Amino acid sequence: MQEKKIKHKIQNVIWPCVVFAGITGMITGIIVFAFRVISEKVIEISQAIYHFAGENPQYIPLVVLGAVLVAAVVSFFLTYSPHSRGGGIPTAVALIRGLITFHWLRNLIFVFTSALLSFLCGIPLGNDEGPAVQMGTAVGSGVTRVMGKKHRAWERYLMTSGATAGFATAICAPTTAILFGLEEGHRRFSPLLIMSSASSVLAGMGTLELLCHLFDKESALFHISISAYLPLWLVWVALPVGLLCGGFAYLFGAVTHAVRGLLHKKLGEVHLFFKVAPVFAVVAIIGSVYYEGIGTGHHLIEALLAHRVAWYVALLLLALRATLVIFANDVGATGGLFTPLLSFGALIGSVVSDVLISAGVLGEEHFLLMVVVGMTSFLAASVRTPLTALVLAIEVFSGLGNLLPILLAVLVSYVIVEVLGANSINEIAMEREIHKENRGKDRHVVDVTTEACPGSFAIGKQPRDILWPPSCTLLSVKTETADKHFYTGGAIKENDVLRLNLITHDLGHTAEMLCDLLGEQEIFDNDVISHETYKH
Repeated sequence: MQEKKIKHKIQNVIWPCVVFAGITGMITGIIVFAFRVISEKVIEISQAIYHFAGENPQYIPLVVLGAVLVAAVVSFFLTYSPHSRGGGIPTAVALIRGLITFHWLRNLIFVFTSALLSFLCGIPLGNDEGPAVQMGTAVGSGVTRVMGKKHRAWERYLMTSGATAGFATAICAPTTAILFGLEEGHRRFSPLLIMSSASSVLAGMGTLELLCHLFDKESALFHISISAYLPLWLVWVALPVGLLCGGFAYLFGAVTHAVRGLLHKKLGEVHLFFKVAPVFAVVAIIGSVYYEGIGTGHHLIEALLAHRVAWYVALLLLALRATLVIFANDVGATGGLFTPLLSFGALIGSVVSDVLISAGVLGEEHFLLMVVVGMTSFLAASVRTPLTALVLAIEVFSGLGNLLPILLAVLVSYVIVEVLGANSINEIAMEREIHKENRGKDRHVVDVTTEACPGSFAIGKQPRDILWPPSCTLLSVKTETADKHFYTGGAIKENDVLRLNLITHDLGHTAEMLCDLLGEQEIFDNDVISHETYKH
């Protein structure tokens, strides 16, 4: 019996959560390294083109025409691979939660290529984190389907591993990446997810660091060292930053949702090219005149970290870039939202800092800290991940010595969006993918009775560690020796009878997911108790 348990643990814990997660992390590290190197060159070419057009205005029409042609290629890619559209993190989160499905290889190829084309045109979406997370998710799916064909229950765990490895290698923040997978990816803490994420992040970061060393590349995304410490009696200066970040996060989410609804209603049947091309053309015009208004936002953050800017310039950039990000993400241009969100917070922090420095409240040496406070609090409010934001501030932004003002701003901004009922910007972006996936399908509400078959993935695991199908609620567990359904806690055992409540738009796919977890059996018979057509 003991030997059987050990064999089961090796097969259903060690292999997926350590070995295969490590392989996923290594492959993701290689792909992200290649993507970072190529994207840096592409962005350099983009900057050169726009600077040339700015110095030679007669060539601006030619630049705009080139952007429209690139938009035609991008629209073709996105039509062929719909889940390559928009921010990579929302799509990856929807995938690892089991809310949508995709073709992993096609998605990997087209995220890589369409993102590079977006960066060439200066589309204001992130160049590292979003595509890296989505490509890592695709790698996790591919590893399962190629190397673990008989163990489909591993897929969402390995997709989570790939997503966290992609996040870690993109921004060089391993602890933040693991917490991101838990807090944003699954909205839960699970030892099994921590184990798989940690294994992939270690392998991915090790691979990235080795490649950076071999090719003499810099691995860190930001170089920040805050030397000035804020006195305790000045901690209150973080309050206006938190207030503004919380208010703007709510406004940004509300406008994003409104624009998405309006464009879907008015332009729902319009060919994708006629949505993408105008955005690419407008970005090309703005970039030729004022390059700081476009691009991924990384260069803007670096500039703000290097020197103080006037408050009115920061507000202009905030309004301009926020508008472009909303439309670029909505039409489906491939990229990330993480860096743009950080740039919004950096701009808000710089505005408050400029005002307080001009008023003599703060010294110039505190400008950098206020920018970091803004980035952290806006990320926490807009994505609804306060813990991830705090760890990011410590791990990447050297905020440990000034944790109190950062914590205060995060708390204030998060309370504001919580009180106002704002959704995470990633949740808003996910709605489009989920709507497309389920449009025209019946929505089924199902109560089913299943059994934990001997040798199945679920055996020996706590229910919290199992990635059940989405909208699945475990109602009760009846042990083999019990007379009634009654769950006393602990791991699921062989032949336990489980009662589940499910809400699904695809009975066949949900049945496959349950069989992957609990073993082959008849899942649905006449258990469907209600259904309605999903039309949104």
